[in-house]
Amino acid sequence: FMLGACDTLEVDNRKFDGDPKLEFAPTSETVDEGAGPVSTEIQLIGPQRSSDLPVSFSVADSSTAEEGTHFNLASTSATISANSSQTSVSVEVLDNNIDDGDTNYVLYLNLQNSQGIEAAENLRTFTLTIRGVDEE
Repeated sequence: FMLGACDTLEVDNRKFDGDPKLEFAPTSETVDEGAGPVSTEIQLIGPQRSSDLPVSFSVADSSTAEEGTHFNLASTSATISANSSQTSVSVEVLDNNIDDGDTNYVLYLNLQNSQGIEAAENLRTFTLTIRGVDEE
């Protein structure tokens, strides 16, 4: 006895009913130096808002990647537009033209709480690993 795929498919009608949260998605990426722009999303977990939601993030002191040498950030803030659930953040990964001896540099971006919406504890940090390459 066989059932068709449509016969066993269930519709998922789950609804988020917790306090809204903010998150990075994805929370990590690994690229070679000189990769150019790398992006991640800041997402609103929960109902969309009827007004814009400004969000900000900071570079953690524990980062080993240095701004201007390994990366550049155009801004440390973004806006989730009204009736939307996400916005994009871009990091420009630079080529420092130095023999790095295959050293990795790590950039940690920490999402801040915004307008009473907390950053989800386990999703508040974006980790960008920049693989140093040997220059010839």
